[in-house]
Amino acid sequence: MMKYLNKIIVLLVFSMAFIACDENENFEILPAQESFQIVTPSNGSVIVLNDTNLDNNALFISWEANNQTDATFNVEAAKTGTDFATSYLIGTTQESSFGLTVDELNDFLLDVMDLNPEEASSIDLRISANENVSQVVSVILTPYKVEYSEFYLVGSLTGWDPATSLPMTNTGFNTFEITVDLADGDAFKFLPQNTGWDGDWGKDPNNDGSLISEGEQDLSGFTAGKYKINIDLNTFTYTVEEITSPGELYIVGSLNGWDPANAYPMNLVSEGVFALAIDITDGTEFKFLPQNTGWDGDWGSDPNNPGSIIQDGENNVSGYAAGKYVVIVDYNTLTFNVSSVNSLNVVGSINGWDNGSALQMGEASLGVFSLVMDLPDGAEFKFLPTLGSWDGDWGADPNNDGMVVQDGENNLSGFAAGKYIVSVNFNTLSYNVSSITGAPSSVFMVGSFRGWSNDADNPEFTQTADGVFEITQALGAGDEFKFVPVAGSWDNDWGQSNASKGVLEQNSEDNVKVETAGNYKITLNFNTGTLSVSLQ
Repeated sequence: MMKYLNKIIVLLVFSMAFIACDENENFEILPAQESFQIVTPSNGSVIVLNDTNLDNNALFISWEANNQTDATFNVEAAKTGTDFATSYLIGTTQESSFGLTVDELNDFLLDVMDLNPEEASSIDLRISANENVSQVVSVILTPYKVEYSEFYLVGSLTGWDPATSLPMTNTGFNTFEITVDLADGDAFKFLPQNTGWDGDWGKDPNNDGSLISEGEQDLSGFTAGKYKINIDLNTFTYTVEEITSPGELYIVGSLNGWDPANAYPMNLVSEGVFALAIDITDGTEFKFLPQNTGWDGDWGSDPNNPGSIIQDGENNVSGYAAGKYVVIVDYNTLTFNVSSVNSLNVVGSINGWDNGSALQMGEASLGVFSLVMDLPDGAEFKFLPTLGSWDGDWGADPNNDGMVVQDGENNLSGFAAGKYIVSVNFNTLSYNVSSITGAPSSVFMVGSFRGWSNDADNPEFTQTADGVFEITQALGAGDEFKFVPVAGSWDNDWGQSNASKGVLEQNSEDNVKVETAGNYKITLNFNTGTLSVSLQ
């Protein structure tokens, strides 16, 4: 049954023998001849099992069978007080003794007798052969709780090969989960190791959702799709939940009056993954909606699994200090993450990988940061939310070009020597490294407010600091504009990044646009690569 593991420290070994209770006196108790530890074979003997030294003797029973030559002896157990109404066969032998190791006895108590781990239980023992039965000896046994350090999924999706079985994630004491893509007809079961079939588990054909290791069946009958599979070896249960990602997702909560109509739309950044940067106050709470027309299908935090999302019995997401955060929801794993993005810094070979002297990026807009950098050949770098700390660092997603991740990330690299605007957009979990010509010495504004005339009469910015230019300009509703370093020439013109609001761009740039008529203050910073447009 549970041929397993490792946890406490071994026990009292005891040797027992039985005195016959029938008139022929075929049996009598003898002391055990050898064992790990000897306990007097008397009623009330106590054995507390631990999972150290699993191969040592735990229970040794010996008896004398005066007239029972060539007999087969049955070693039986029953719960005290049941008079063996339900008898459990420990084993059979033709010898006059029988023993169980720590591992075997613990398995027998938990799997066969269905006793509770770490709970003392009184057990009756007896020996029978033919029609003869010994006297009953009662002992008090406490099995240990088996702790599984790893578990694997094996099945048709892995070629039924334990060596290629899929490791499950340990989510707590004896609980594991995995997210897999299943094809029609796939079947699977579970292993406590990936070296063989010993101790394999499957579903109980008589109890839906239960796991057993004897008489089990494969888990099967699922349509093609992505599934989250959980097993709990404390209760010997499993769940298989199909993951269906919504087409869109919104954040609703105290930050928008708990009104679905005002919910914030999140960005679908990859298959099943949504992200959005938000600015919250102390005490903010929120959850997720698959639409902004009502509360149907809302998702929240799983109170029993931090970082997971559920639809029934969910809590609001809460407990974050005031500040700016990126919220990420992943329907591939049914998880969410909330990470601080109050600031961002660049660290890498350009500064000797010293996180204390990392280069501070400018905040272009909520969740968007940028910096103008001179990169030498071979430069590598990544991003830090906190100056002087590696906690929560971000790098390039090795599986998705142009994306950032926090786990399993790579350094950003592979850029030729030159000047670049490096930007990160946490609303889309993306980064961009765009080459530029360098900071201009003068800047002019050209756009629809002058019929896109590019001439000497273009409004000129005022330089307010090294690399920083400002202008105040009257604009009409819907006006668009961009910037040129030389009036009358379109060479080396600048606009706004089409991927990140507030970031300057020279390659495939967008025009900057205002929706409302009025006087606007426009600031360009060629040190951070940012632009701001504010209605006065």
